[in-house]
Amino acid sequence: MDKYLRMLRFELKNLVRESMTVVMIVYPLMMMLVGAFVIPAIIDTFSDGGPAERTASLFVLVTITSIGPFIGAAMLGFNLLDHRDENTLDTIRVTPVSLRGYLTFKAIYAYVFSVLGTIVMLGGVKLLAGDGYTVMGENLLDYFTFANIVYYALVAGLFTPVFAFFLAAVSKNKIEGFAYMKMSGMIIIVPVLALLDALQNYRQYFLGIVPSFWPLKGFLVEAGLLNHAHNLPGFGYMLIGALYMATLIYVTYRVFDRAVKG
Repeated sequence: MDKYLRMLRFELKNLVRESMTVVMIVYPLMMMLVGAFVIPAIIDTFSDGGPAERTASLFVLVTITSIGPFIGAAMLGFNLLDHRDENTLDTIRVTPVSLRGYLTFKAIYAYVFSVLGTIVMLGGVKLLAGDGYTVMGENLLDYFTFANIVYYALVAGLFTPVFAFFLAAVSKNKIEGFAYMKMSGMIIIVPVLALLDALQNYRQYFLGIVPSFWPLKGFLVEAGLLNHAHNLPGFGYMLIGALYMATLIYVTYRVFDRAVKG
């Protein structure tokens, strides 16, 4: 246990020393401010306060909700790519920590980072936006309770090690890593499609191949924003998402481990 505590102290000391980590710290705060003040002002300027504004506001809130797990994933993924570039992973294998122990620690560390980032973004928007998301007489933020935000963040954060291990496994260097990160924008957009009326029936499950769909759908169902006969209970989506992502963590870890050895 002492070796992991020393690693944690080392990571905390380096929070503001590495540019990537600094960006990952600032990013949730920046998105919180954009979501709380900038986006409502833009929507209010260009909308008439009708159904179109409600739809646009929902899409913005759901997009912000989807971003959280990628914060820690980027931090962990590029850190692992650093190790690959510098050939330091083989050195870690022979240390008392072991490579598996080290990667487990880093995955948990990044997971916690993503969970906190998601809570800061969503919770901050809810606290600061006031009536900025009030459309057609209702404040959309009233649907999101802090308990549901935390619940969602804990499950959605499991996507962090999945994407981080995948990113580090398929990328040969940081340049390729940045390219894959840009492509990941599609992964953020796919769960947002759960808001479309055409995907409220059995078609919604086609989106389930994207792991982040499940906790997001569960979050929206629990909030009462999506009601359809084909929907599972919110807890059901969360449970499926947790089991699915736990499986993917194992698979992507094995793929990364083979990529490093190969």
